[in-house]
Amino acid sequence: MTADPSLSVVIPARNEATTLPILLADLTTTLTLLDHRVEVIVVDDHSTDGTGELARAHGVRVVPNPGRCGKGMALRAGFAAASGGLFAMMDADYSHRPEDLPAFLAALSEGVGLVIGSRIIGGSEEYTPVRALGNIFLSSVLGLVSGRYLSDALNGYKVFRRDVFTDFEYTSRAFEIEIELIANTLRKGYRIVEVASHERSRAGGAVKSRVVRHGARFLVRILREGIRGLQPGRVTPG
Repeated sequence: MTADPSLSVVIPARNEATTLPILLADLTTTLTLLDHRVEVIVVDDHSTDGTGELARAHGVRVVPNPGRCGKGMALRAGFAAASGGLFAMMDADYSHRPEDLPAFLAALSEGVGLVIGSRIIGGSEEYTPVRALGNIFLSSVLGLVSGRYLSDALNGYKVFRRDVFTDFEYTSRAFEIEIELIANTLRKGYRIVEVASHERSRAGGAVKSRVVRHGARFLVRILREGIRGLQPGRVTPG
């Protein structure tokens, strides 16, 4: 398999004017070390604090989320606009470390379609006991459904091949897009690997995820994808 060496980094952002400049500064430094053609896309998810304008001032491409507010909707808009052969997704709150990107890309070897940053291996400053338990539970359920256990399926720091997105119709509106990406990677017959990635405490702004509401959406999505089937070659409507 000859991979397109270009990389699109997609960052969904809703009211992250405080943290986005720090992230983009670190990301710029890291990207100069990569042997890839790179574009950075910030998806402005209906921000009211000037997040989009700030991103443009830093010289990155800004794409608006034309649909309903939500991480899944924002990522879908960013992926649809991206031109790279590889997609990276990371949060705008500075919790994900851009300097981990080279390890993600190195792990994307022949036959691997998706690389996930594991906070179980790398550690997290954001985890509360409730969030940690919820992540372990949902990752375990996904393992039972898919036959592929992942220590941190829910982490929003991922790198994957373009066709994992373009060969399927995505329907997730919120955080459960993490599960949809994993399911479609398995349907492509690709392997999924994890690398250590340390999660920092967000540098500012407000937490967007809600344990109960989004945990329920994760669980429903896992069961839904299991019912649809995760066998390689299976491409079905959402």
